[in-house]
Amino acid sequence: MWYSPGAEKLQEGMAMEFLSLGKVVICCFLLWGILVTGQPSTEGYISIDCGISSGYSYNDPNTKLEYISDDQFIDTGINYNIAGNYNTSDVIMQNRNLRSFPDGDRNCYTLKPVIPGRKYLLRARFMYGNYDGNNSAKDDSPILFDLHIGVNFWKKVNISDASGQYRYEAITVAVAEFIQVCLINTSTGTPFVSSLEMRPLKSSLYPAANASQSIALVFRNNLASTSTTPLISISRELGHVDTPLVHSAFCLLLCFLFSFFFWFVTRRPNRYPDDPYDRIWTPWDFVPYWSVISTASTFQNYADDPFEPPSVVYQTAAVPVNDTSLGFYWEPGNGPIAPQYFVVLYMGEVQQLTGSAKRVFDIYLNGNIWHKSFEPPYLMMGGLYSTSPLDVSAWYNFSLNATTNSTLPPLLNALEAYSLMLLPELMTDLDDVEAIMGIKEDYQMKRNWVGDPCAPKKYAWDGMTCSYSASAPRITALNLSSSGLTGYMSTSFSMLKEINSLDLSYNKLNGTIPDFLANLSSLQFLDLTANCFTEPIPDVLLKRSAAGSLKLRTDNSTNKCDNGFSTETSTKKLTTPIIVTISVVPVVLLALAVVGYMLISKRRQQGLVSHAVRPQAEEVPLRKIGLEELETKVFTYLQLENITNKFTRVIGQGGFGTVYLGYLEGSTEVAVKLLSGWSSQGMKEFLAETQNLRKVHHKNLVSLVGYCNDREHMALVYEYLPQGSLHDHLRGKAGLARPLSWRERLQIVLEAAQGLDYLHKGCKQSIIHRDVKPSNILLGHHLEAKIADFGLSKAMLSDAQYESTVALVGTPGYMDPEYHRTLQLSEKSDVYSFGVVLLEIVTGEPPIVQGTGKVHILERVKPKLNRGDIEEIMDRRLLRGKYDVNSVWKVLELAMMCTQEYSTQRPTMADVVVHLKESLTLETSCISGENPYSERPSIGENSAFGDISGTFSPSAR
Repeated sequence: MWYSPGAEKLQEGMAMEFLSLGKVVICCFLLWGILVTGQPSTEGYISIDCGISSGYSYNDPNTKLEYISDDQFIDTGINYNIAGNYNTSDVIMQNRNLRSFPDGDRNCYTLKPVIPGRKYLLRARFMYGNYDGNNSAKDDSPILFDLHIGVNFWKKVNISDASGQYRYEAITVAVAEFIQVCLINTSTGTPFVSSLEMRPLKSSLYPAANASQSIALVFRNNLASTSTTPLISISRELGHVDTPLVHSAFCLLLCFLFSFFFWFVTRRPNRYPDDPYDRIWTPWDFVPYWSVISTASTFQNYADDPFEPPSVVYQTAAVPVNDTSLGFYWEPGNGPIAPQYFVVLYMGEVQQLTGSAKRVFDIYLNGNIWHKSFEPPYLMMGGLYSTSPLDVSAWYNFSLNATTNSTLPPLLNALEAYSLMLLPELMTDLDDVEAIMGIKEDYQMKRNWVGDPCAPKKYAWDGMTCSYSASAPRITALNLSSSGLTGYMSTSFSMLKEINSLDLSYNKLNGTIPDFLANLSSLQFLDLTANCFTEPIPDVLLKRSAAGSLKLRTDNSTNKCDNGFSTETSTKKLTTPIIVTISVVPVVLLALAVVGYMLISKRRQQGLVSHAVRPQAEEVPLRKIGLEELETKVFTYLQLENITNKFTRVIGQGGFGTVYLGYLEGSTEVAVKLLSGWSSQGMKEFLAETQNLRKVHHKNLVSLVGYCNDREHMALVYEYLPQGSLHDHLRGKAGLARPLSWRERLQIVLEAAQGLDYLHKGCKQSIIHRDVKPSNILLGHHLEAKIADFGLSKAMLSDAQYESTVALVGTPGYMDPEYHRTLQLSEKSDVYSFGVVLLEIVTGEPPIVQGTGKVHILERVKPKLNRGDIEEIMDRRLLRGKYDVNSVWKVLELAMMCTQEYSTQRPTMADVVVHLKESLTLETSCISGENPYSERPSIGENSAFGDISGTFSPSAR
């Protein structure tokens, strides 16, 4: 063995080489381990390659996600492949074929199953590729058509390059058990689509997307490294920047190979499995004014991260070259309405700072400070986002400027921008949608019935008439004459609760004419002419026809269709005895019917005289249908007929049936709610309302008088409140005479709040109403308020703060957005709905108004609140000077507290009662002359009227 200083240094260098090589190998193995471990769950993913053969599927070579044919999602369209000269290696699999829609103004994909209330990312791809041989899609003559999510506009698709691969994304909240993506022909080119993808998101992600609005992607970029930076950055991580190249050749070769692999990973768009939500993060092209720093370390996200980006997008960051400022900008798109943007800046520190090193910077938007002194957290997914849409008429110019005490320049890892998608159109009532889709399926309708049945109005289905109001559109008329319908009448017809005209003439419907047609209380016209029914018209329909409430058209005979023999020939073969028998039998039956009717009438009169109301002996026991014995009266159906004069006067429509006016002994008025049909939903609501009404007793809750469980008939009888509902006085016929004064409105909502407070805290078990709205606040003779309609109410488990539900129920416009996102129900869900009611009594407006630019009442009121003009907000029917301004502003502030997005920020109903009493005191004092009118009180910095930005960095925690 020999020794020399040179040899010692050589041995030391070799040792360092092997040590560094070990680091490289370890890094490579770690990376390989990451790549081969299990992939994130794809539950709920829908990946459709439009235009591939029916039943065919394949796994994408990059993501390994399975893509399937679109034949199960749509019935229309024609499959095509792009032209061979466009089918190059850089064209992704999903863009090599497509489905084209030369026929129809609207063609829709129905994506299901989805979970109502859940948030979803939708992605649509388009590549023309001269599939039709027309050489279209040019700059001077692009293919243009509209893309809709359900009934609302998503994007104007503009295909101006035949070889271009176009992609559009949006985030939306499902309101039903399906989501429809529709292509609208605007007469500027044939609509087509290459692929559709749907990805479920956590409800807490992307708070800008909610039940009232969706968001459309503008860009999503990962500020990735360039081909030269990984070698430098990874070598720096391994300590090789200062190692002589001659002593490090082998290690650097491995470094280079690993760097190339790292570059390949970071240069391609990051998506699944890097991102479990399969968002596509496109690398930002290298900008000469920027440098890139990177790390191989994994970033962690915070527990309440509202975006959860993948770690890979944080592992590279842009920093300015020889400057203390980093900026980017974009120009808003052209259109009749200037787009409003939500922006997310992802900023996490990739370098471990030591000593006095510090990275702090201010963020400016168009020269105005947007956020001060942001300090990116080390290896944590920090950032900033706008909680309200940014509305700038010109350029959007962001600048990140280092502060004076910062030793390092600003950085930016990734960024996203979304444009606001308003949802002015309401989809058709879900019960009506389910009904008409059932009819379409039962009879295999060949009409171009696609998309929403009623909305938008321009695309309503043929043969159908709909009503349009502040609530969801309803189907009011259906003309299926000569439509080739065969078989029995579908039970789906029974779900069309608002239909007033039904034409089924000249089809081949057979079997019996169902009784449920008589239960459609709105039905005024029914045409059954020229069908094949084998049984007579039911008596219930004949009675309605005789009473004049139903215009019934029929040929008064059955078996009209050709069934293999001649009616005339068969009649000739009948013998005289048979003819005599046929003639006599109807007479005998008629006599028996008359006698039976007289006996029933006598029994009914005896029952009314004695007032001993008891169930019939043969009645189905209550426990068989899940009801407990009630400490209330029990009515028979015959008695309800007498009480209501055969259900002649309709006074409302409840959660599970029609409500009729009735009279008990001594002319006591009652409301009789009759279960409409034997639908499972109706039965559930009947049971819920019965069970909850028997538990609660409060002056501000409607009282249950009795019930009926008479074989197939079920009903609730409760006290009648003659002044209708709060809705009637705000926007219905009752409000046309004299509008409610401000004091009357306050008194009504105070009493309603007391009723809800009792439900939440006054009962042995907390009850959540789940459908608080003006139409469920009924008014007595002197406008005393009582909460009604407990069909959707739900009892909470003992000591539970939240109650998990499997489905979203309630009325659009009043539903708690947190409940909408999470399906976690709480008492604060009622508080949110009540906050909307408070806004209604102030403005006189419904929560959602039809028309462009008219969105949820919260979004309409907020700008007016900020301007501080009370007259602009108040109901026009309330004259200036007829209310105390302080009282009004107190209610407005209470309403905004009640409608906070997160339930923890809302008051309890007990708090609401206290605030309303104070507001009523102000109004009462004003009326009595004790307090002069004053203008709006100042609102402090902690007002809940909105912020300009949010953060998900440590400083926000």
